[in-house]
Amino acid sequence: MPYLTLNAAAFLFGKKKGVSLSRYLNDEDRESLKKIPEKVEIKTIISKSSKPKKIQIIEIARYNTDNKFLKRHIEEINKAYTFGCYTACFILMRKVLENLMVEILRKKYPENKREHREKYFDFNRGRNHDFNVLLKKLRENSKEFGGEKRLVERICELASIFKEKANEMTHSLYHTATKREIEESNFQDILDLIRELFQKHFNGNYHVIQGGIT
Repeated sequence: MPYLTLNAAAFLFGKKKGVSLSRYLNDEDRESLKKIPEKVEIKTIISKSSKPKKIQIIEIARYNTDNKFLKRHIEEINKAYTFGCYTACFILMRKVLENLMVEILRKKYPENKREHREKYFDFNRGRNHDFNVLLKKLRENSKEFGGEKRLVERICELASIFKEKANEMTHSLYHTATKREIEESNFQDILDLIRELFQKHFNGNYHVIQGGIT
């Protein structure tokens, strides 16, 4: 039974489409073409594969809020985890916690006093304090939350894992996050505690950051 080499078959298909591929033929290819009848039908077979499966996003983080920017960050965290982008996921988690800590301090200390704003805002750099400073400020002022003092301390205790690790992941070539690190970060527990603090101490009132999460 006559047969076509791959190059010969490609030549015939190209000829049908008006494209010359003769320069790619070698002696074996040309010989196989001689054995094939002049009228040969080249069919393109399109595989009827099943419809692509919709990927189910794994929700490792849930936080009900009207803040559209915070919602987007939570969605990104879940997508990053689902697709195995664990370093990006870890850094995003810290970013969310950083902004939530700013909101706790802003709610607790009205902005009409500079000494209040200094608890979360760095006037020298014209931006909010870094995560480490915010964590320290919140811990130092935990007693001012009255009955929720222990709640604030627990938030700081659990959030401390993000103090050094996220910095290392951001600045070190060698430190990438693992799935295990994400799962052992207690991120959802911290979000639950922060939500409880807003409900108990601020009557559930979450202040929307002007300009969104930064």
